[in-house]
Formats: sequence, structure tokens, C-alpha cells
Amino acid sequence: MKDNLWILTEERPKTSVIYQIACLYCKDFNQKFKTDSLELTIRPIMKNGVFQFTYIAEGIEISGIDKIFIKTVSGSSSFLDFLVFKQHLVPEDGQIDNLLMAIEETKTSDDESRNTGVYQRASKFVFINQYAPTAKLYMLYNDELDCREDKKPSDTSVFGTNMLLTIGVTIVGKDTSRWFKSFNSIEDLIQLKSKMRKPPKGNVPINITKYDDRIEISGRLSKPSDSGNIGHDPNIGALSIISKCLRYLGWDKDIVITHHNVSQKYVTKTGGNNKFLYICDILDLKLKDIIMPEKVSFPENYWHYEMSSEKMASILLHVIGEYYGMRGIYQNHAGCERGYYKTPKNNLIALPKKDKFNENLYLPDLVLHDEETNTILLIEGKKLSTLQNGINEIQYYDSIEDEFIKVYYPKCKIYRYVSIFGGKKTSIPHPAVLLYLNEYGQIFINPDSPDCVKDIFLNEGVSI
Repeated sequence: MKDNLWILTEERPKTSVIYQIACLYCKDFNQKFKTDSLELTIRPIMKNGVFQFTYIAEGIEISGIDKIFIKTVSGSSSFLDFLVFKQHLVPEDGQIDNLLMAIEETKTSDDESRNTGVYQRASKFVFINQYAPTAKLYMLYNDELDCREDKKPSDTSVFGTNMLLTIGVTIVGKDTSRWFKSFNSIEDLIQLKSKMRKPPKGNVPINITKYDDRIEISGRLSKPSDSGNIGHDPNIGALSIISKCLRYLGWDKDIVITHHNVSQKYVTKTGGNNKFLYICDILDLKLKDIIMPEKVSFPENYWHYEMSSEKMASILLHVIGEYYGMRGIYQNHAGCERGYYKTPKNNLIALPKKDKFNENLYLPDLVLHDEETNTILLIEGKKLSTLQNGINEIQYYDSIEDEFIKVYYPKCKIYRYVSIFGGKKTSIPHPAVLLYLNEYGQIFINPDSPDCVKDIFLNEGVSI
């Protein structure tokens, strides 16, 4: 009986990423595979019109593997985007043994942000070590903007990437041969960091100072508006990965975080239940002038199957729409990485936060384009309990329609709908709802929805 590959993710599964994961698996575990990335498709598994909360990747053959299944999960804290298991049966909820690969995917480039692509995600590679110390770790760059490889990366990108290489993370989708290399010693790491450009006056720089009995790392963990709480994500990542590298390179004495701006009240109140305090416990870090928790209680499970998020319905609609030929031209599913806006010629645009009136630009969770019928669907994903919020929010889509949809798709008919997940209802709960997915996997489609939507779900055995 052949094993299956089980890919568990918080993200909307994309064919390009599943293809890259399959390539990585075959390369690192000496397996052969046969496919063309253009032939790969992802579809939801349905049984008598009922969604089984599982997707299958088709059009790909891997030696020793029967099928590739994908399921939606959520992490307990700092969770890497994709977990890969090789076994016949579906992984048990929270299972961590038999985990082969843990992958973080980012579309962020140097051009977009100096910090997000490396630092903000780095703590995830430290946290997983508490649960799965033998899993292979990857940072997968799925850079849709196709930025120039010959452009010298920022100092932050070089420093962060070098640290990931040092702790054994495999970098995929970014050429590491020219600008990047792992550190050979603590002195190498400190020297490179000292040469980096300092932040603007008034900001706390990240400085690393080595003493005989300790290494001090300065870095603000609490923004001035946070009242002593730990909430500065880029610095959480930076301080985590720096400390991990120091431990990896052999430093076994104290590591002390200074100028952190964290209050004793906050640390005492949390009892250590905070993602950076988890890192402190894993790496034995201290916060200067703070009494650290005596015992930190980590989440029992690293991950769990997702059965409450609004994205369950919006991702289902996205995946099944693209399987039947629709184009996903924008995505911002709950808890997932925000996508680019896609023009008819597949040019990509990073949507602004403000509209032309300098008001907040309200963005849908999903925009689908059906070319055959010239139909655009703007979808707001909600849970059944927050249905009214979704009905209210779709009233604010005028700016996205006027400034982007009608500009690039002027001949399309535009519809605004809500997709809903959860509960036990057995009918569409409101005329503004396009798709309702209940907790049993039953799907209900608005009978007044565009024909392109009804045709898709009729093909899948769903009653309209």
C-alpha cells in the first residue's frame, strides 16, 4: 500500500507552490517525479456534493507516492506555512512525528520591504525546533513580481539570509550563491551586523556586544504605543534568529536583550504565554531588568485542523473557481498572505491602503474573474456568526470597483457577495450570500447567483 503526501497549510494552496514543494521533496528524498507545472491542478474532494475538507493535487506523479492531499490547518503560535508528511493515512490532529518538511513561503522582495521577508518570519524557524527538531526547514521565495536577480540585496536581507543558512534552513527561489553565505563564527556575525547602516535617530538599533560572560543584544520589543507589551514583530524575528545563530555557533553563556522596553507587569501577567517568551525559554534568553517566568507552558500541539475560520469557505470558492477556469485576480483570505491585484495581462499591482480620497481602501477577501461571461465576483469571507458584518462591508467596495476593477475590466458585470462558513444551517442564510459551507461540509449556492457559479457547483454534484 503506497504512502500519500499530506501537505498541511494555513494558506490558500497554489499550484506553483505545491509544484515547488513536490520538487523539493523529490530532490531531498531521492525520488523521481513526472509532471509539467502547467498540468498540475488542485481541486476539492467532494462526496455526493459534500466537501470533505481536503484538496487533492492532480497531474503529478511521484515514485512511491499514491496521491498528494492538502488540508487547511492553523498553528498554535509561530507557525510555518506548510507541513509535509509522508504516510498512508491522514495525519492525526496535532501530529508532529513523521514530519518530513516544514516550509515558510513568502512573496516579499527587497523592493517591497527590508524586514518582512527575512526577520518577521525568522522566529518561526526557532519555535518549531521545540516540536520537530529533525524536520527539514525551508524558506521558499515565490516572488511573483519577478525582481531582478542582479540587484544587490539590502544589508538586512544579506544578514538575515546568512543567519537562516547558518541554522540549516534551505533557501529556495532565491540565488544564494552570489550575495549570501552562512556564518563561520560568532565574530563573523557580530562584525557584519556592526557594519550595517544604523536606523534613524530616535530608533533603537540592534547592536550585538560580546563580553566574557554574556552577549548583549539591544532591540526594542515593545513599541511606544504598546505600553510595555511584546508586539514588535520584525524585532521579535530579528532577535530570535540572532540568538539562535549565537547558540548554533557555540555560545553557551548568557544572552541578554537590552533596551527592549518590555514591562515586568506584562511578563508577569502573561506567565510566559507569548511567542517571544517561548523563544526566550527555548534559547535561554534574558530580558535585562526583567524577572523571567520560572516555567513556560508551551501549547500542547504545534498545529490543529482548522474548522472555525471564515477562510474555509472563501478558499474553497477560490480553489474550485480556478479549477474550472476562473482567474483569481486578488486574494486576502483571513490569516493568509495578501496577494497582488492581477490585470487582464497578468501584470501585478500592490494595492494601496488608501483610495484617491485618502480614505481606507476596503478590500475583498477574494476577487474572481470569469472571462467567458465577463463576470467579476467580489467576495467578503465571514463566519455565520459575523454574517451581518460581511453584509455591511460589501457596501464599501465602491473605491476598489471604481479605481481598479472598472479601470482594468471595464466591460465586466460586477457582483458583490459574502461567503460564509460554520454552523449547521441547511440553506442560504441571506440573499447577499453566494456560497454557504456548513460545518458538515454541505454546500449551498445562492439560486440567484451568476450562471458561471451555478454551473461549477452543479458539476460537483451540489444542489442549487
